Parts: sequence; structure tokens; C-alpha cells
Amino acid sequence: MNIPTRKSTRTLLFSAMLLSLSAPLLAQDATTADTPAAAPATKGTEVTTVSPEAQAVIDRMTSYISGLKTYSVENWSTRDEVVSFGYKLQHNEHGVTTIQLPNKLRAEVEGDVRNRSFVYDGSKIVMYSPDDAVFVKTDAPDTLGKLVDGILDAGIEMPMLDMLYQSYKGGITGNARGGVLVGETTIDGVDCDHLAFRSPSFDWQLWVEKGARPLPKKLVITTRYEVGDPQYQLLMRWNLQPKIDKSTFEFTPPTGVTQIPFVEAAVLKDAQ
Repeated sequence: MNIPTRKSTRTLLFSAMLLSLSAPLLAQDATTADTPAAAPATKGTEVTTVSPEAQAVIDRMTSYISGLKTYSVENWSTRDEVVSFGYKLQHNEHGVTTIQLPNKLRAEVEGDVRNRSFVYDGSKIVMYSPDDAVFVKTDAPDTLGKLVDGILDAGIEMPMLDMLYQSYKGGITGNARGGVLVGETTIDGVDCDHLAFRSPSFDWQLWVEKGARPLPKKLVITTRYEVGDPQYQLLMRWNLQPKIDKSTFEFTPPTGVTQIPFVEAAVLKDAQ
């Protein structure tokens, strides 16, 4: 994971659901390895490497997700905003992202800050802002992997995008200075492994379902060296058999909505 900037923090771990999407979209050759039994982290010890136990959980998760072809992820997120005099405001979002490999995606996001939708059908991408009653539609690459590169170059905020990009380019733990398996707990009624990592300017925690479905269930990022140590939290609920029909990856503009030019269309075209 890269260092989050003030601009990217809002996106980063709603983008963090891309932690879960990273394997199927861009790392479909992921493999697993036999690993020793997990051991809890030792309290009070500064860890400077990712432990084999923590990496094993990440590897199992990545390998499992790489085999998924169609799924959706419902998520609930909160993001701290630090305002004058160090007061913190918490913003909430709810979203649903549906994926059908190799080249279909729909993401709907509703929240305190703004609402937006993204629809990608393998040849076009639509970005819709109901708050502004406008949308953009432009040509897109023919795979989700290429689309991610183009969208990042264009500076577009898209659910889970940052985490997907990190997993694709260098592995989600590639920039971690340390990481441990903390122990076990229950998230949303499911037994999970609790992982904790430290990166140069932020700490992040991940809860991964134990057993036959090693899916990410919760993610927390704490920004260090910033007043108030703001956090981003994301809770994920997976559906591995979502109901999909022809309209899922289509966009029909509501009455009164205006199409506007997409100024970074050339960036997406170059990604093809």
C-alpha cells in the first residue's frame, strides 16, 4: 500500500475493498504455499518485517479470490475528517460493487460526502454523479486490469481502486515495514484472523475470514503524523452468487441528467 495523501484518503479504503478485488482482476496467477500454524503477535515488540504467519493469511486470501469469477461486495465505511482545532467529524458511506470477470463492473456508492456510480461493460465506462445530475461516458480498455491503470492515470476516484492497484503492482504488503498475526476474533458473526501492519506513514489492520472462505471482512487504516490520527474503517459482506442480469452492467441516464465531456478520455484510450 502507498502512503495515503489528504486527497486520496477518502478513496483509499473504500478503495481498500480492492484488497479483495486485487487477486481476481489483476493477479490471477496467485498461488498458495504450505505454511506453519499461526502464532499470535508478541505485545510490546516493534516488528520490522511481515511475519510468515501474517503473510500466509494474505496469500491464502489472494489465492482464494483469484478463483472467483462473479461476485459482489456490500460495504459500510466510516472516514474521519479532522477540522479546525483538532475536532474530528466522521463521514459514513454504503456501497455495493459487482464484478464479472474479465471485464464487467458496477459500483454504487452513497454517503455523507457525495453519491456516485460507476458502470463498466468491457468497452465503455460511465461515471455518474446524481448530486450534480451529470454523467460522463467514454471508451475504456477491454479488461479490468487495463482499466485500472487508465483510471489511476486520469486521477479518477473509484471504489476500491487504490488497493487493487497496490496489489497489482507490488503486493498489498509490499510497502509494509512490519506485519503480524494478532490473533482471532469474530466479525459480522464470522471467525476471522486479525492482522496488523505498519507502513511509513500509516498503520492498517485487516480481518480475514477463517476456514474455507478466506475473504477480507474488515479493514482499518490509521493515518500517522496527522493531527487526530484519523481513521478509515471498512466492513465487507461478500455474495459469491449475486443476481446478475443484462441491466447490471448497463447505464440508463435518469430524466434530467446531462452528459458532460470527460477531459481525461485520452488517458483511458492510451491504456488500451
